[in-house]
This record gives sequence, C-alpha cells and structure tokens, in this order.
Amino acid sequence: MAVRAWPEGPICSGCYATACETYGTCPGCGTDRLLPGRDAQARPVCTDCAGGIGNFTCTRCRLEGWNHYKGVCGRCVLRERLTPALHDGTGKVNPDLVPLLEHLCAMGRPRTGLLWLTKPHTMRLLRALAEGQVPLTHEGLAALQPYKAVAHLRQLLIAAGVLPDLDTTLRRIQEWTTAFLVAIPDADDRRTVEQYFRWQLQRRLHQAAARSRLHAYRDQGNRYLLRQALEFLAWLRDQDQSLHTLGQADLDRWVTVATVGQRAAVGTFLRWAARTGRAPGLRIPPQHHPEGIPLRQSERLSWLHRAATDDRLDGLDRVALTLLLLYAQPIPRITRLTTQDIRRDRTGHLEIRLGQPPAPVPAPFDQVLLDYLEKSRRATAANPDCPWLFPGRHGTLPLHPTSLRLRLATLGLQPRAARSLTLRQLVAEAPPAIIGEMLGYRTSTTERHAKQAGTAWSRYAALRINQG
Repeated sequence: MAVRAWPEGPICSGCYATACETYGTCPGCGTDRLLPGRDAQARPVCTDCAGGIGNFTCTRCRLEGWNHYKGVCGRCVLRERLTPALHDGTGKVNPDLVPLLEHLCAMGRPRTGLLWLTKPHTMRLLRALAEGQVPLTHEGLAALQPYKAVAHLRQLLIAAGVLPDLDTTLRRIQEWTTAFLVAIPDADDRRTVEQYFRWQLQRRLHQAAARSRLHAYRDQGNRYLLRQALEFLAWLRDQDQSLHTLGQADLDRWVTVATVGQRAAVGTFLRWAARTGRAPGLRIPPQHHPEGIPLRQSERLSWLHRAATDDRLDGLDRVALTLLLLYAQPIPRITRLTTQDIRRDRTGHLEIRLGQPPAPVPAPFDQVLLDYLEKSRRATAANPDCPWLFPGRHGTLPLHPTSLRLRLATLGLQPRAARSLTLRQLVAEAPPAIIGEMLGYRTSTTERHAKQAGTAWSRYAALRINQG
C-alpha cells in the first residue's frame, strides 16, 4: 500500500522506511547526509537533489532520518519507549543497563528496535533485569523464559558490553538438552539418552569448544541426534525389543524405512551403545547421499548470469549463488566466511580467501560482492560489528547453513548438485591440485571429481615436483 507519492511514483511503507535509512555522500552535491531520493541514474541522492521530496529532519535531535510520528525520528522514539523499561524502581535507568540503552539507541535501523519492543516478552524481561528480579548475569538470564526471547536479549547484552561473551551455542545446547531429558516419560529411555549425551555428545562438544567457538549447526545437530536416539528406542519397544536383544535382522528391517539422516544419527547412537556394552556390535549398511536432479552446465551458466545481472534478487542470494556456482563452496563453509575474507590484492583487484592462494573475483561478480558489502544489513543492535559475511539473526552468530539452503531451494536451486557440477567443471579446466589449494579442498577430493569428469591430470603432480 502506497504511503507517499514521490517523483518516481507511489512508494510503499517498506521502501519509504528503507529510503529514510540510507546514508552516504550525495553524488549530486557531495554532501554527507540522508539519501532518500533517486537521480536519473537511480543513484541514491539527498532530498534537495531529488527535487525536495520532503523534510526528514527530526524536531528533537535535528538529525535527518526516518520520522516515526509527528516529525520525531525513530531513534528519539526508541529512546522514549525504552527508557521506562530500564528503570530500576526509583524512576531512573539502572546504571548497569545504561550501556544497553545507548547501544540500542545507536542502532542504524531504529525501527528494528521499535519492533523488538512490541514483542510479547521484551518489556517483561527488561523490567526483570532493571528491577533486580534476577541477577544481571548469564546465570540470571538462564532463569528467565521464553528461551528464544532470552537468547536474543543475551546477545544484545553481550554486544553492549553489559555481559561477558561466551560460547552461546554450547550454553543453548545444554539448556535445550536439560529440558528435553526432563520431558522423556520413560525412565529407562531417559537414563539411556542422558548417558548418551553426557558421555558421548557433550564430551565431543566440549572438546570442539576448547578449540574454537562452536558453529550454530552444532545445536541443530545435537537435537537431531537425541531425538533420533529416543525415537529408535521407542521403535524397539514397539517391536518388543531392547538395545540388548537387538539383532542384525531387526536392524536391517528398520533400515528399509529409515531416511538417510536417520540412518546416520542412529548409527552414531548404536556405535556408542556397542562400545559401552549396551548393544551388540551391529552394522548399518553404507548410505548413499543423493545429489537430486543433476544440473546441466547450461543451467549453471544461466544461474551465474542471474547472480551477475538480476537486480531483483536479494544481494545475499546473489553472493551465495556466486560462491556456490563460481567457486564450488559447500553451504556450511559459505556461512562461515567473514568480511575479512574479501579483500583487494596489491594491484587493486578483488580476491576472496577460500584457500591459499586467495581466489580472484572476476567482473562482474566483483561488483556484486562490493555492492553487497556496502548495503548488507549490519546495523541491528545485536551485531553492529559482526564479522560474518552472512550475519545471522542473533548477535555474533552467522547465518545458519539450513537457512541458506532454504533460501536457495526457494529460488529453485539444489546446492549439492550445483556444487558437484561446478567442482567437476573447475577440475576439468585446471589441475585438481591447484583448484584444491585455491578453493580449500583436499587434493584427494578434487582428484576424485576430476576422475568423475573424465579428466586426466595424473602427470601434473610429477611435473610440479620436477619443476620445484
């Protein structure tokens, strides 16, 4: 629904708000200010150069921006509504929460903060902290509900410097698992699943966390492993069986109706059960990972053309398509890329660090990446300094791999098939060893794809040794 009539025509509320949050140097007059309009080349320009499309100066702070109501900008309205929620009971903002107040009011898109304040639990949680109903600590937050609302507030407090950073993925796993175990009705099943988590999964999680911060996919993976273990125990009970009495014929019968993911998860559970004497040493047959409908090279090139030229696609999707179809990057690796992985070489050309040496970014994809970096949404209060190329919704976490897969699937692309075809094309055009080094693959992986592509580079390794 149109809320404004500008020289370009009617403009909806979403586009109007976006226009009122676009800042930079006006190409028309060279002034650094709000750029809500568009010139003849569709470049963002200031209101004066756009023909005087409106007065965007706040009547309170005298800064230009999105006016929420009656000439007052969203930032001033956000402060007005947030301040009472942080009172400590004396009519003043709790001193410990002043950094949070300033942090939120400095966010680049104040309407994001205003929307957050309208969520059902936000004001109650803020008052609980401000009035000292719970300690302003990670342990105090753990006593609050609901889980998702508290998790987001925790990230805001960390970003504001009110709370120290911590591995939020590990804490989230532990909190979810505790609630999951309590809800298991059968005492024997609960004991078995709890021991599986404590002695197997949790041990590996702590080992991984000691090396580096856990990736968000670990949380989803832990939930899937525990749920599948519990479902398998329920299936055994329906068959009048137990882990101790399970036979290979019974397991083979279960395999015929299990999905690929279920076979992998239950296989992990059964290997642990066998090592600890809870089940016999049974074997789940090797599983096949289907690639889905094969992608043709002509289709790959068509997708690359869209990534390079289709301005209707979201910038995130265009960059993801580029990384998948130009560099054959797996989805989990794409989501772990940081803005520091994209840089210019000594000659000024753009390159991306996927392996060693960094891979050059050819035109027009270099501009796609640069445009995305300039316009990417990093201004939410939870992650103003987020290093990730694809930031997630919560604080310092990157976009979840599953979220990116769903985005690409919505466009009509199957990532696994696309990556396999791309890698086969690349190793058909250059030695697998070189491709592997530059794109972060093991040489054995690129050589396998070269064999599948029918390409013979067997003499290349020996040639490099002789020349070295």
